[in-house]
Amino acid sequence: MTEGLLLIRRLRPIGEPAALRQLDGSEAWTVEGTAGAGRIVHALAQAGIRCDPVLQLVVPVPEVTADALRSIVDQRRFDTVVLGSHLVNLPDEGRRSALLDLAASHVASGGSVVVEHHPIDWAETAAEVEPTPGAALGMEDVRREPPFVSAVSVYDVGGRMFRQPFTARVLSEAELAAELGRVGLAVARRLSATLIEAKPGA
Repeated sequence: MTEGLLLIRRLRPIGEPAALRQLDGSEAWTVEGTAGAGRIVHALAQAGIRCDPVLQLVVPVPEVTADALRSIVDQRRFDTVVLGSHLVNLPDEGRRSALLDLAASHVASGGSVVVEHHPIDWAETAAEVEPTPGAALGMEDVRREPPFVSAVSVYDVGGRMFRQPFTARVLSEAELAAELGRVGLAVARRLSATLIEAKPGA
């Protein structure tokens, strides 16, 4: 029996919904429902991908490894697995592969893995963005060193500012396809400029 959607995303510096709970014996957190996943779920719904029910797996970066997380959802298989939060753009190849392997290991036969990534040209176009109070994410101290982008994400939550430095490795179309192929997935279609859908059986 398969289930709806598994969303894998990073732990936010601004906190998580009250329903979020730490899982025994791991550094991961999980939350049932769509809280905190609205942006991704809305984008998938627009692409015609069913998103209900949703199980979120929220992971700390960079500590996460696939071995530490795989047992959290046991042998459960999902019709759709989403690797969100641009985790495929982690600069550490081992962690990037571990997360892709985690996603691939929990998709049902005939299901889909949806990968959110930074725009293909982002290493040349990334720019500072002012945060919108209480709503949008901003970005400052942007440094472009292709294929890497370093910056500080800025969250304005009710007038309180939270900053999260990061470095991303921007992948080309060919590199994305190769990363997916290493875990037995093949690109099926592009859903948007930052979302691709892959299928098992590469």
